[in-house]
Amino acid sequence: MTDVAKYLPQDSPVVTAIYAWHKQQGDAEPSRGYCGASEIGHPCERYLWYEFRNCCEEDVSGRVYRLFETGDLAEPRFTAELRAIGCTVHEVDSNGEQFAVYDHGGHFSGHMDSAILGVPGAEKTWHVGEYKTHSAKSFMKLKKYGVRKSKPVHYAQMQTYTHKTGMKRALYLAVNKDTDELYAERIRYDKEFSEDLMERARRIITSNTPPPRLSERPDWYECKWCSAQSLCHGTAESALPIPSVSCRQCCYATPTMDGNATWRCTMQCRGLCEADQDKACSHHLILPGLLFGCEPSDHGRNDAGSMWIDFVKEGGELFRHGREKGGYSTNELRTLPLSGLSAPFVTEAKRLFGAEVTEYSPDDIIGRYPDGGIVWRGAAHELASAWKKRYSEDIDLTKALGTCRDTDYCAAELPGGRAIFHHLPGSQKCEIRENAV
Repeated sequence: MTDVAKYLPQDSPVVTAIYAWHKQQGDAEPSRGYCGASEIGHPCERYLWYEFRNCCEEDVSGRVYRLFETGDLAEPRFTAELRAIGCTVHEVDSNGEQFAVYDHGGHFSGHMDSAILGVPGAEKTWHVGEYKTHSAKSFMKLKKYGVRKSKPVHYAQMQTYTHKTGMKRALYLAVNKDTDELYAERIRYDKEFSEDLMERARRIITSNTPPPRLSERPDWYECKWCSAQSLCHGTAESALPIPSVSCRQCCYATPTMDGNATWRCTMQCRGLCEADQDKACSHHLILPGLLFGCEPSDHGRNDAGSMWIDFVKEGGELFRHGREKGGYSTNELRTLPLSGLSAPFVTEAKRLFGAEVTEYSPDDIIGRYPDGGIVWRGAAHELASAWKKRYSEDIDLTKALGTCRDTDYCAAELPGGRAIFHHLPGSQKCEIRENAV
């Protein structure tokens, strides 16, 4: 018989379309705005802090989103099976909502799968119900070592629910997705362990500085694939590798403990809903602990009352962050590498022209604009007039296509095959070059 499989497409358009649909649906879901019970047992407290401050996000594939849905679809089946063997199972509270627990002003939260009465062998004891699906490998480890050792995050999640609801037992019900084999384990409430978890959540929510790293090695197995690795260990090209700017990363914003999971901005003297937080204002001042390889050295306020912070890099170079002439905005910190934040040309351009760097190209601008392309050379303070005389327009560094530097120059490329060079180190000499190669 002819094997036709080799003639068929390896990537079915049907499968591709289904995964794409799940990716679109999953990415459209709003981010969780609280520190969650389902993750409070994560081995790295620093990761949880980054996540709470909207500093990292997972790039989840459509296949994995579908996998999450598979776990959700198993829950009604578990409930039906428990009821079939005589258990009373409540999936929602008296308001028809999923059972929820809260703490620390609502900034810590979690949602139980169910509350169960009538578990065989402990019929009179209420249990927190927690349902999970496992791969074959994970399921074998679960059977061998139990929940606490094989799935410490799940164990912590159940301890949180028992602690906040007053129930003294939890029922962990799991299925092997490959064989449909079931596993059940009753978990005893551990008061001391649960209180430690609540204290951990409090630290994450109230601290303005990131907790210690799990490891100082970026290639450590638990760090290597972490979505916060580049931010935590300074391995990214940009000085501030965060997915987006949020009020939660700002010195002015503080989580309040009024019970509604709200934040307050001391700059604008108002509360911040989640929609507000994603529209961070121009006064945004990054929490110093989010910048790797530099330390705050000074701070102050300008005449408008907006704060600025001076940072010193490991090599002793200084740069200023904040709404101050010559200061770098949070978006510029996301755009530029740390090495570019103290480049004399960029600093001088910001001071003289109020320029803002909107793009950064790692391309070798210096190599593409050789000495033969010099059309003007002079002092930095003469650059603006020289540019206008030659091109009949004001210099606008906000339109820079990219910047780079080496031991002799820092350079910025502008549209139209033009570049500005600043001599290093410590010189006030500038050049305009043309004719990119």
